[in-house]
Amino acid sequence: MMKTLLSLSLFLSLSVTAADQAITQWVYNTLERAQANIDKGNLEAAEKIYYDYANDTWSSRSYDHFVFLRTYAYFLLSYDRNEEALRYLKQASLKRDMPPYDIFELYFTLGQVYYVTGDRENAKKTLLKWVETGERYKLDLKPEGYAILATIYAQDEEWGSALKFITLAIDNSYRFVEDWAQLKFAIHTERKEYLDALEISQDLVRYKPKNKQYIEQMAGIYNIIRFEEESLATLEFKLQQDLLTKPSEYINLANFYLYKGLPVDSSKVIEKGIKLKVLESNIKNNELLSNAYITAKDFDNAVKSLVKVTQITDDPKYDYRIGQIQLQNSKYSQAIKYFKIARNKGWNRKPGSLEMLLGVCYIEVDDFKNARLELKKAIDLGKESEANPWLSYIESTEGLRAAASS
Repeated sequence: MMKTLLSLSLFLSLSVTAADQAITQWVYNTLERAQANIDKGNLEAAEKIYYDYANDTWSSRSYDHFVFLRTYAYFLLSYDRNEEALRYLKQASLKRDMPPYDIFELYFTLGQVYYVTGDRENAKKTLLKWVETGERYKLDLKPEGYAILATIYAQDEEWGSALKFITLAIDNSYRFVEDWAQLKFAIHTERKEYLDALEISQDLVRYKPKNKQYIEQMAGIYNIIRFEEESLATLEFKLQQDLLTKPSEYINLANFYLYKGLPVDSSKVIEKGIKLKVLESNIKNNELLSNAYITAKDFDNAVKSLVKVTQITDDPKYDYRIGQIQLQNSKYSQAIKYFKIARNKGWNRKPGSLEMLLGVCYIEVDDFKNARLELKKAIDLGKESEANPWLSYIESTEGLRAAASS
């Protein structure tokens, strides 16, 4: 099972990406010798090298020993010897003053091994250390790690934490993962968040339109929502009388209005909740408010809500989204401004898309020089079929203008 969780290159690498600057030459040569044995199929000779050095006496701060322990553990994992690997991973985790990235990757692997060997508690503790280390040093947190944490919390019926981590897993994944969507649906259902459950059930049906289970799930949620409309009428009355006191009441009512196609009413509910300080002016609530405004085609207020989000977090996806809204609203200079901010913050989730949009914006403001630069960047990032027609448009327009002026 570990083979599906860890890539083969991780198992059998010499683990020298960080070690180029730290491990000694003889260690590098020794690891290469072990790898050469693996390449020849002489696994016994390779393992003897790993075993002898991993079990030798070293100082508590020896990076060389850390690398031997880790590499031997990955070797063992590649042959599903998980319990043995666990011993060496735990030893490696006890080494002192190791480089943050190495410890970060070690926690990720160790957490997975704990999980597949049935030790949920240690898996959770270790993966939380992995998250903490990644956030502290701004390292790339893999969605698979978030998903394991979500699964553990769900198994322990800690639904709030489960939702937090499965949302992070889905939001940070470049592809739709069916199992994660199913887990998110189950969590929302347990929390009686039926509008959210409906949304994820619709995603599952879109992914597998002929899946009977998914169709029945979606139908069941529709029935629950219809049943709850009567109680939502009570919420509407309480809203008019300023009697809503719980954040969940405001959010449920706002989501219900969105579901019923009443985005203006939805935005008013969230605005009122924030104004009365029942709702926090946080990322989630401002994002929900922005979505309501976008649905209502009130782009200026949608931007204002997202600008508040950018004051809370440095995540470039919100600047990118503002750029998209401003482009849609024909405010091209503002769109350029926010796309550039997103790029400066490291936006790279859809290679070439930002450059394409910048190119289009520059065309709209008649800045063909910068448009060309951005469109050529988009081509370099794989957007050739989309960018070339715009480059042709620039050439054609310039040609027509030159002819007209001659």
